[in-house]
Amino acid sequence: MIQELLTYLKSKRSASKEAQVFGHLYESIALIEREKRCRTHWLSHRTQCKTFISEHLHLAVKKRSVLVLGSGPLHEIPLEVLADTFDQVDLVDIVHPEETKKFYAQYTNVKFIEADITELEKDLIKEKKPIEKIPTAFIASGYDLVISANLMSQLAYHLRTFLQKKVRPKMTEAELDQFCNLVTQNHYFYLKNFNCPVILITDIETILLDKSDKIIQKETPYIDFTFPTPLKEWWWNVAPIPEYSKNESLKMKVAGFLLNV
Repeated sequence: MIQELLTYLKSKRSASKEAQVFGHLYESIALIEREKRCRTHWLSHRTQCKTFISEHLHLAVKKRSVLVLGSGPLHEIPLEVLADTFDQVDLVDIVHPEETKKFYAQYTNVKFIEADITELEKDLIKEKKPIEKIPTAFIASGYDLVISANLMSQLAYHLRTFLQKKVRPKMTEAELDQFCNLVTQNHYFYLKNFNCPVILITDIETILLDKSDKIIQKETPYIDFTFPTPLKEWWWNVAPIPEYSKNESLKMKVAGFLLNV
């Protein structure tokens, strides 16, 4: 925790207001530390993600540029393969850890772009009320391939926390759920609006298990619309015992989809 705090204070100077207000900066630092603790448990998921992406790069008829949404610390992105395949690789996330940018600095055709993929956070800070919007950023940039990686289900969580704290009168749980569902659905619509193939990797189910691997709780991460049939599914051991708690573990079912093909 001390190391995470020191890294946070050091990174705070260059982070956007949105990254700080919504907690993205601290979460990105905590994620790197969690990955170190759970590396063995996450290896299968990371390999599945990289393999799924690498196996479908042929969908890009031309290999001029690829857009990666939710790149973060690049745990699940085969960056070396992308950099060798495409002339330009644009990586988009609200925060890219400094150590990640330094580690991949040798790739001159890779660009780190820090942006709010929902396009909601700046207005939420100002208006302090729920806003509905289908993003438009990067749509007109002519990418040959778009990748959304382990991002879609996560988009609404920080927004929900902000609205819970800042909106007056307080929103009901049903109103917050409806907002979160819309954020997830609008990201899906956003991906469908690209004029190129899209590789979508997202978790579609979360389960909480006890010590004997019995399911205690099952949730769907703000998905109340119909997906196409996934091409592939696998389980991600996100938080084993004792990472989640001393008696419980958390797993996610992850699915790989191909859109606009």
